[in-house]
Amino acid sequence: MRDVESSQVSPQLGFTLVELMVSMTLGLILTAGLVQIFVSNKQSFVMSQALSNVQESGREGAMILAREIRNADYWGCITAATSVKNNLNPGGTDDVLDFSRGLEIYPDADGDNAIVDGSHVIVMRGIGGGPEVTVEKVPAADSASLHVSDASLFDVGDILLVSDCEHANIFQVSKANDNGNDLVVHNTGGTMQPGNAVKTMPKKYSDNAKVYRPSVTRYSVQADANGRRSLVVERALIADNSGTASALGTPVELVADIRDMRTHIGVDTDDDGAVDSWQDPPAKDAANATDILAQTLAVKVSILVRSRDDNVNDDAIEFCFPGWLDCTSDATGLQTADDSALYRVYTMTASIRNRTLEGI
Repeated sequence: MRDVESSQVSPQLGFTLVELMVSMTLGLILTAGLVQIFVSNKQSFVMSQALSNVQESGREGAMILAREIRNADYWGCITAATSVKNNLNPGGTDDVLDFSRGLEIYPDADGDNAIVDGSHVIVMRGIGGGPEVTVEKVPAADSASLHVSDASLFDVGDILLVSDCEHANIFQVSKANDNGNDLVVHNTGGTMQPGNAVKTMPKKYSDNAKVYRPSVTRYSVQADANGRRSLVVERALIADNSGTASALGTPVELVADIRDMRTHIGVDTDDDGAVDSWQDPPAKDAANATDILAQTLAVKVSILVRSRDDNVNDDAIEFCFPGWLDCTSDATGLQTADDSALYRVYTMTASIRNRTLEGI
């Protein structure tokens, strides 16, 4: 037999302690770098998302309010709310259906409602669209009804406005389309709220008159049960109100994370059709509130927007609110957030179209 020479295998060697320590150190450095990149990218994403959020909310809120303010106090071919006679029973100084104020702006001072204390409230009245129906024939002088082209569109409790461009009256429907007769009745009495104070019109509206639905819209910043604030809208129950029209409907959220809203009104003090001074709106119950708001031609609105997420910034940021202030210190309007969220202030100016056109 032939002897087989056994081969020797070299022993397998491992890492030395020094090599192991060097490799671990390099690994830790690499891991720390990756973690830092991840944290930086995450912070950049959070900031980018917060900026996008507040910009979207700010633009949307400013756009809605600017459009609505421009259309405030619009009564069709009647130039102002002072030319519209209100046949409804009065309901006090805070009456929702006080149509003598086409525009109403005031700081909220009611600590019992959902509106953020100190924020400003904007109420606008007018007509928003075309006529519902036309008057078909002239009624008797003392009639409590109108003959219209289609009375089936209305129901008891609806608030309507009839206008022929010379006169206009607001009334509440006490009966409509009874037995298909296309009559809209505006009598006194009954169980309607607020009801009609008088049944007669100042004139016999002829067949050139038209019937509209007036509107009452209130914008404010309100907080929910969890303290989350939003810009909300409430509309008066002009139609489908079961006979009660003297209240606002359910608040509807328009833009989330609006923390506050402030206004400045541009007042025409000499009736020349131009703004002479910018001032804070009067208190709701101020004696001169009606006169000042009737002279208001434009409105500046500043809204404070907060990001949805906390911990956007390392520290609390400072912001100047309202936006028309020249903030240099706390005394001049410079504020510091009480958290690390992102805050932005958006300010816009809108003229009241129906009033500025009067001076042209």
